[in-house]
Amino acid sequence: MLLVGAKGAAGDTVIDYLERPPAGDGMTILDLRPADRCSSGSFAGARCLPVTDVLGPHRRLAGFSGILWLLGSAGLDGSERVLIIGDRPADREFMAGLLYLAGQRRISILTTAASNAAGSSPGTPRGRTRERIWQAPVRADRILLRSELATRLASARPPVLIDGRSEAEYWGERIRALRGGHLPGAQHLPLSPPGGAGAVSFGPEAFGGAPVAYAHDSYEGLVYLSRLVALGVDARLYLEGWVGWASDGALPVDSLSFPSVPGAAAVVRAADPGSPRRMWLPWLAVVLAGPLLLLLVFQAGRRWRR
Repeated sequence: MLLVGAKGAAGDTVIDYLERPPAGDGMTILDLRPADRCSSGSFAGARCLPVTDVLGPHRRLAGFSGILWLLGSAGLDGSERVLIIGDRPADREFMAGLLYLAGQRRISILTTAASNAAGSSPGTPRGRTRERIWQAPVRADRILLRSELATRLASARPPVLIDGRSEAEYWGERIRALRGGHLPGAQHLPLSPPGGAGAVSFGPEAFGGAPVAYAHDSYEGLVYLSRLVALGVDARLYLEGWVGWASDGALPVDSLSFPSVPGAAAVVRAADPGSPRRMWLPWLAVVLAGPLLLLLVFQAGRRWRR
């Protein structure tokens, strides 16, 4: 059952959400669960591609040349219709957004957890070598870099910005980066998964053009992009997200805030003259004054005997 899907420029659906797998063949199934779970039981013909294979430490996204090689090792060349399955909804949407940028022709996301829907057929681990060469052109025009975005924001006609983070992060109340706040002029527009509770829809001209979307980092940004594309929004993605923008202190920010420094309150209390922790200072002065007084008396006695 199709929950939601949007048409691409050629009239075909690019990303859609499905409650159950469609009948028949003709789809390449990509299982994002850990390799051991995928190999022990998945849909027939599924290829195992753990989402961790394209992410480094702290969810750092691998380079696109490496990602395209990795997709080729899973038997993809970009011309297929891919069905993405997995247990974590965010992982499924992340991979959909990544495949979209890579140029994948059509992408379907199974909304049911794979462990609840998969059969007993073993999934096929990706190869150690590239089985196929990626042929689809990367949708590079959908990606915006930090320097390009900064130039556009400083122009006479800045782009429409939409922020997919939580309201607390948007206003700088919750901080997961070096600074809190949001990009100058950005609209707060979080999205639920299409077809779910609280989901919204947009007309083709909802933003008066192609908006620039961003979230916290590249992982959450690709989740956000997949939802926008499925809803028919012709969005571009500032891929590194807020964490990248906030790392450059020279870039402008609205609702600017900073994280609390650990231990700052203790330092302030120690600097307070009325703090109980400083009541020992007079006693320290008395203890140190005793030996000093004895030394002065000793020196005076020596001079008197001379």
